[in-house]
Amino acid sequence: MLQLVILPNRFAIVQLKATDKIPEWVYQSGFYSVTRSIDELSIICEEELVQNVSVASKGWRILKINSVLDLSLTGITAKFSKALADAGVNLSVVATYNTDYILVEDAKLEIAKEALQNAGFEVA
Repeated sequence: MLQLVILPNRFAIVQLKATDKIPEWVYQSGFYSVTRSIDELSIICEEELVQNVSVASKGWRILKINSVLDLSLTGITAKFSKALADAGVNLSVVATYNTDYILVEDAKLEIAKEALQNAGFEVA
């Protein structure tokens, strides 16, 4: 059984122009993710750090899969995505080399926890 741990802070998903520099305040976050594409610069960080941006979605919580996941594993994302979709919980996923982080809206955190537990995940 995979265990999910809820990170303590609320997070924001920020969109900047693809050509913008990464703001210095990002690096103060205990968890952050920065993705640059040809279309945008997207940042996930603790919401209280976000400054002077016009496009930001705040109020997200992060659930970390508390295990190192081998990159050859299949079906884990599908399992938690289906459970959350069936419960009406939208999500965003950040994958790292070691594990996955699931973002859900704070307002739907309790629904997400229940759905994930019913799907066989332990939520701490």
